[in-house]
Amino acid sequence: MNHPADTLRATLADLVDGLPPRQAAQAVERLIANYRGDTPTDAPILRDCADVVAYAAYRMPATFAAVRSALAEFAAAVPDWAPGSHLDV
Repeated sequence: MNHPADTLRATLADLVDGLPPRQAAQAVERLIANYRGDTPTDAPILRDCADVVAYAAYRMPATFAAVRSALAEFAAAVPDWAPGSHLDV
């Protein structure tokens, strides 16, 4: 059985492989500009599939590492605690 992180990485790699590098780079640059600019909060940020793939490739590794680290620290701080549901996490 594959580890969920491996499945996530493989799926993201497949999606990135299907996106032309120039299109991916342009999507990342546009997303960065939107975050740093004056884009209205009600304006869609992820406009198409290329934006979604670029966002995932750009942000997911850091987000995954941050969440994993935080959960590991939490588990170390309260080793006897077990979540009752996903809402507890």
